[in-house]
Amino acid sequence: VNQSKKGLRKFSNFERLIEQDPTGTIFQYVYVGDTGELDQEAGETMLREYPEVVKAVFLHVVSETPYPVIPSPKLINGRPIVFFRTYVGAASKACQLGLISETAMMNVVKAAQESLEQTSRTSEKWQDLYRDVGDAYRTISINS
Repeated sequence: VNQSKKGLRKFSNFERLIEQDPTGTIFQYVYVGDTGELDQEAGETMLREYPEVVKAVFLHVVSETPYPVIPSPKLINGRPIVFFRTYVGAASKACQLGLISETAMMNVVKAAQESLEQTSRTSEKWQDLYRDVGDAYRTISINS
C-alpha cells in the first residue's frame, strides 16, 4: 500500500463501518492508532467529518529515540485527540474523559505492570510506565 494513501484508506474503511449506523444511535467510536502511519491524519478527518459518532482519537507515540516528546492533546469539533506513550497513559486519559471507569483504568495499570515483570526497572519502558501510573493515581484523587 502506498504510504501516502494509508491515512485516506483508514478513513475510507471507517466510513464503511459507520454505514451500519450513520446517526450514531447504536455505535459510538474511539479511534486508536499510532503516530507512525498517518493514523493522526485519519483520526483528524474522522473528527472533522463525523464528530457526532467519534468520541475521541487516541494516538500511541512511537519513536526510535528514547523519551520522545509527547504532543499536547488538541480538540477538533470539540472532540479530543490524545497522545500517549503507554496503555496506562491511554487509560488514564480515557478515564479523565469519562470513557472508562476508574476500575477499568486500574485494571490496565495492573496488567501493564505485570507485562513488564521480566524487564529491568531502569528501562525506558518502566520510566514511561512510572510517569503514567502517577497520572492514573492523580486521576483517582481528582475524581474523589
